[in-house]
Amino acid sequence: MTPRRTFTLGTRALLVGGLTLAGAATAVPAQATRPFDPAKQTSISLKVYTEQVGPIGTIGGVRVSGDGFGSAVAPVPRHKNEVYGLTDRGPNVDGPDDSKIEPYPGFTPSIGRFKLKNGKAELVKTIKLRAKDGTPYNGQVDPQASTGETITDLDGNVLPPSPYGYDSEGLVALEDGTFWVSDEYGPFITHFSKKGRAIERLSPFDGTLPRELALRTPNRGMEGLTLTPDGKTLVGIMQSALTQADAGKPKSVAVTRIVTVDLRTRATHEYAYVLNDPKELGTAVSEIAALSATRFVVDERDGEFGPGAEKKLYEVDLAQATDVGPKTTAGTYDAKTGVQLGGLSLEAVAGTGDTAAATTALAAAGVTPVSKKLYLDLGALTAAAAPGGTFFDHDKIEGVAVLDGGRKIIVSNDSDFGISDSTGTAAPFGLVAKTRPDGSVDDGQFLVIERH
Repeated sequence: MTPRRTFTLGTRALLVGGLTLAGAATAVPAQATRPFDPAKQTSISLKVYTEQVGPIGTIGGVRVSGDGFGSAVAPVPRHKNEVYGLTDRGPNVDGPDDSKIEPYPGFTPSIGRFKLKNGKAELVKTIKLRAKDGTPYNGQVDPQASTGETITDLDGNVLPPSPYGYDSEGLVALEDGTFWVSDEYGPFITHFSKKGRAIERLSPFDGTLPRELALRTPNRGMEGLTLTPDGKTLVGIMQSALTQADAGKPKSVAVTRIVTVDLRTRATHEYAYVLNDPKELGTAVSEIAALSATRFVVDERDGEFGPGAEKKLYEVDLAQATDVGPKTTAGTYDAKTGVQLGGLSLEAVAGTGDTAAATTALAAAGVTPVSKKLYLDLGALTAAAAPGGTFFDHDKIEGVAVLDGGRKIIVSNDSDFGISDSTGTAAPFGLVAKTRPDGSVDDGQFLVIERH
């Protein structure tokens, strides 16, 4: 168990571009403090709360933990110091020949309600996600949205596609107790009751979401979801580029898409988001959180443990961006591949060059991406909190919630249920524990960053 740690960051240190942490001066880039205006603050506190969830089980001596609720985080409305966390499709690891192995095929993606107190995130309620008919969701692929993956259990039995397959990644908690959740398979955005039963689903296959989103790269679907403060608009973001036949390898293409949905009219819009050099840095998006009707915080990260890992939050603004969705005027719209710019897809125009090259290429094609500036260098901040990257050091920073106009930020990590890989080249397979560089098993945590 990781104890709570509180660090006070002195104003004077911030003014000269450094942070004073635990009584010792630590050099941190000045831009790391962007969301915290030194002229308006006296200190910043960092507090970590570790998920208190029992294990799912033990396989071959490897513990499969239950603390995998960090794919998203959302404050519980009207309840201070309580948050909702979200699991993804469940425990899974890579298998041979690009397959995926799910050691617990019966796992149901779930929302967890946590109370944050004394360094512990105590699970007080679990809400299992279910279809309209009450059937529990599972981690298998939805047949309408095949990823091309082969998923097996530990004995090598293929788990067939399921109409109840869901890979939940983004979470919005509404005042009425209901939820909106985005997934990576469709991608779909689903409205759930307070008890976890599906009410409505938005989908690229029925016109309620832009059709081109179905070209999402496997395991790179709608990773983030938020709601504007006025409660009028859902805003989702794809983890990385769509897979387009005329573009390069999607994980290297320097553009992804932000999608907005008007909850009254269901009108949708799309905007280009330029990634931070994904070909070189391995970056992709994991979350989006609303600051206003047009301004958002986006979590962009690599998949590495620190120190030195790339974990940054950016402030983006849609106000002057070009709509590249079905109503675009930037080019022609193809019902399958989306906007066409001079006969090329958005992804092909952006290319696999760096951020500057992608932005220039898009501008030349008549597309203005969302504006983007550094909001918080999370990697630098947490590295300064303890030597050797031992404070909130996680490879997958996936949940971000912004409260009180940015004075408070809550961040969560996806622990992958404490497993990282499989063993053996043929069934039955074993599991490998997911460990940090210091040898400890990765666990699920919530980091609260607060300005005082």
